[in-house]
Amino acid sequence: MPRDIIELNLDEEADQLADRLDDLAARQVDGDVDADQAQQVAGGLEQQMYALEAALEEYSADATWSIRAFTPGEKAELTGLIRRAKEQATRAGQDADVEAMLDNYWAGAGLVDAPFVEDDASLQERIAAVRDTPSPYLAEFLSNRVTEENTLGNGQRRSYSERVAAKRQNSDAQNSDTPS
Repeated sequence: MPRDIIELNLDEEADQLADRLDDLAARQVDGDVDADQAQQVAGGLEQQMYALEAALEEYSADATWSIRAFTPGEKAELTGLIRRAKEQATRAGQDADVEAMLDNYWAGAGLVDAPFVEDDASLQERIAAVRDTPSPYLAEFLSNRVTEENTLGNGQRRSYSERVAAKRQNSDAQNSDTPS
């Protein structure tokens, strides 16, 4: 059964990354997050934001970008492709960047439409298009968004980390209300 197609507005997506950077900066200033951790997270967010801005400049704001979640069969096929690619790199004695390879495969598999993808492209053709065309940070962004769409719940229920953060916030609020 085909999955819902999610249209991406790269301008809005870049704004959301900028908002996350603002939130991270505020949390660092407030002492809620370690400066080294914040810098590491911020670096990845900035690179993705800049990659989106470059894509907007290269392809225009009118370009169509869309993704979708996988069917179980597509996920099985993708898992097999990734396994074979890793095995091939190992046999060839190549030091493959597994994280970048996974971004390319995951983004290509979830990508429905983008300016650099041919209409009705096969899974392998979409993966190759992601590998060969955009910046690695655009591939990382697309991979992250595809991951979000393939995550159980898709934001309909709070994740464990969101629950922990809410408990901490409630605990902090109660502690600040308690007289010392």
